[in-house]
Amino acid sequence: MNQKFNVERILPVVTATQIDKNMKLETIKAQTIIARSDYYRRLEEKESLLDILKGLRRDLEKKSFSEWILDEKYERAAEETRGEVLVRNYKLELLPYHQLSAGRTRNGKEVLHSDKYKYLKSVKCDRDKEADDYLSSFYISQVDLPKNLIVKKRDSVGYVTEIRADDMVLEGETFSRELGLASSNFSIKRSKNNICFLCKGKGHGLGFSQYGGDQLAKNKKTAEEILTTYFADMQIVNVREIK
Repeated sequence: MNQKFNVERILPVVTATQIDKNMKLETIKAQTIIARSDYYRRLEEKESLLDILKGLRRDLEKKSFSEWILDEKYERAAEETRGEVLVRNYKLELLPYHQLSAGRTRNGKEVLHSDKYKYLKSVKCDRDKEADDYLSSFYISQVDLPKNLIVKKRDSVGYVTEIRADDMVLEGETFSRELGLASSNFSIKRSKNNICFLCKGKGHGLGFSQYGGDQLAKNKKTAEEILTTYFADMQIVNVREIK
């Protein structure tokens, strides 16, 4: 089944679940290369095609019917990057992405606690701070939260890695995701009845910032130039070169 399946046919749909159609074509091409690389990496790691397709179905079910109509840019992005994957020393690696950094992407070794991810270097993204939704506020009633919330640790770019909730210590990314916060780069402010979480950026902050990449595309950078900005130790090759 893995041998017969043609990922190029479904890749525009995959990418459409990952990045907004209003992004520039070169940004969408960069995301397409990430999506294709991820597909082949997961197969290489012995994940079944059935499980991969089930994940895609779950992503599609999150979109409304009106969002289902594919913009031609997704088709063009797949065609113009056909077969291209991003590798390090001809090896497929994890390629995380997010919507908008907090002004700098995170260090993979620091976040994932392994030298294996040291290729995910922290990249300065000043233009991300100019985004309309760079800052977001979330108000939650104090009765719905633990009585004592204290940020215990942050990483080198400000994302919360540990938070104490009464007598429990929680991982920052999990805490923010469960509460539906925009990111784990947040500060806490208390009012009489509510707790305000003021967040910077959108998403986990690792790897490719789609907003930052789009700013590069608006400055005439190609998909390859965009990707090497965020993954400096990696290069684009045709997937046939690593099979």
